[in-house]
Amino acid sequence: MSQLDDLLGGLLGGKGGSGGGLEDILGQLTGGGQSSGRQPSPGGGMAAMLLPLIAGFLKNGGLNKILSGLQQQGLSSQAQSWVDSGSNEPVSGAQVEQVVGRDQIEAIAQQLGLSHEQAADAVAEVLPRVVDQVSPDGELPAEPDLDDLFARIAGEGR
Repeated sequence: MSQLDDLLGGLLGGKGGSGGGLEDILGQLTGGGQSSGRQPSPGGGMAAMLLPLIAGFLKNGGLNKILSGLQQQGLSSQAQSWVDSGSNEPVSGAQVEQVVGRDQIEAIAQQLGLSHEQAADAVAEVLPRVVDQVSPDGELPAEPDLDDLFARIAGEGR
């Protein structure tokens, strides 16, 4: 399970993984780092809550469903760039909403006290980084390992 722990450590800003993981993601969301030109989402506390919410819908095969949905929406290049090494191609909040679903975005907006558009934009900002972090070698781990990782991030402590 060492590789899984390294991935989790990278996402949560601990040992292992590449870069600062969650700290970098949260820093960019809250304006502490350079982003892709989008406005940062409000509030560090809300940003800290976003990763577990995203992890919640990525578990149980959700990541593969989202990547497939992106491909069906004509966003294969973006989805593949998140998995591959190298820079991540951005998607808009509206594009991510088409794949994730309006209800999921609305639930995130309500939990974080954001507008629907802010929540969609925040998910569009964080999702590529999460996928990038869990596929440091250009390949996604096996689905059971991903499910375990996302469950732990979502606070379900497997």
